[in-house]
Amino acid sequence: MCRLLATVSRTPITVDEVLGERRDDFFALARKHGDGWGHAWSTGSDLHVRKDPGSALTSPELAALARDEPALAAVTHLRWATLDLAVGTENTHPFTDGTVAFAHNGSIKPPAALDALVDPDLAGERRGTTDSERYFLALRSRMRHEEPGTALVRTVDAIVRGGGTVNSLNAMLLTPDHLYAVCSYDPASDEDPHYYPLLHRQVDGHVVITSTGWADSAGWSTVSNGQMLVVDRSTLNTSVVPVAVPGRVRAAAAG
Repeated sequence: MCRLLATVSRTPITVDEVLGERRDDFFALARKHGDGWGHAWSTGSDLHVRKDPGSALTSPELAALARDEPALAAVTHLRWATLDLAVGTENTHPFTDGTVAFAHNGSIKPPAALDALVDPDLAGERRGTTDSERYFLALRSRMRHEEPGTALVRTVDAIVRGGGTVNSLNAMLLTPDHLYAVCSYDPASDEDPHYYPLLHRQVDGHVVITSTGWADSAGWSTVSNGQMLVVDRSTLNTSVVPVAVPGRVRAAAAG
């Protein structure tokens, strides 16, 4: 499992500026989620991605990026390796094709259950062993024919109706035009009911979306289970789109 942070801003802003006095609280999450970090950012139509399998707590590179690299949009991921998947750069998020960046928090077992959703030529691009990279490749397969938001909604639906066991499909997708944040998880899959909901707020000309665990609820709204928050990068306008939820799909099928 993992922790996520994403920002869209009217003017370039650093991660440290977004986090403010809670900066150390966010990075302290790496005491548990210390199996790699990744950071994707954009100052326009460009996209840059840096990632490393080490802990965010001890990375001078991430500290420098958070302090010195202002961006109009960014996604930061702190990894906690699950399913006995290896710790290594190839398994570290965000994943990218050079134009979009994708980060996931959750697990789909077995990872190979997603292979049927991936176009054969894209399957050959897989570098790691994670369910998350396969999730991204399944999304890319749909993005060849659909705009990213629709493709993401339909990918989530296809996964929860597939043959794998899904605990969470929470994800961030950063594109040149939008930031998408999916909140879709099985409520029975984790002992902590507060682990998977996402929080968001708009303040001082930027929108922030984050996993729980470091910020109190004051001033934040919840992205509820079964919702995808969409942020227009040009206007900062937000909208909510429904998405499938793993436990509900199973319950409906059983009924």
